[in-house]
Amino acid sequence: MKISTRIRYGLRALVYIAEQNRTQNKLVRIKEISEDQNISVQYLEQILYKLKKENIIEGKRGPNGGYKLVGEPKEISVYRLYEILDSEVRVVDCNENSENKTCVDEQCRTACLWSKLDNALTEILTGTTLEDLMKNKEMI
Repeated sequence: MKISTRIRYGLRALVYIAEQNRTQNKLVRIKEISEDQNISVQYLEQILYKLKKENIIEGKRGPNGGYKLVGEPKEISVYRLYEILDSEVRVVDCNENSENKTCVDEQCRTACLWSKLDNALTEILTGTTLEDLMKNKEMI
């Protein structure tokens, strides 16, 4: 299983925004995020648009513009961010939790494994907040 760059870059951008909001109490410009995190401005625009649309961040245009978090980092779960930035939080499309199974093999003996992986992934992502990711810097 691979995590998309949209998720990885989105989390990195949000951690950066949250840190700047907290330490310097300032709006963060997209160019600043791009340079610090080495992510293209065009790709960041797409990611931040989705996050803004879902009220995770808010943006202000103009010379003193930029982005800031709407809520507290401890209230924003990685699972929520994953749902916003990616289509599904699922290892395989054909597991037993799926409402409309795409697997046509009724003899499949691996569905239980995929279900366990899905449940573990959901539990980890739900139990991890943006604040937890911010604390990772302190551990390095």
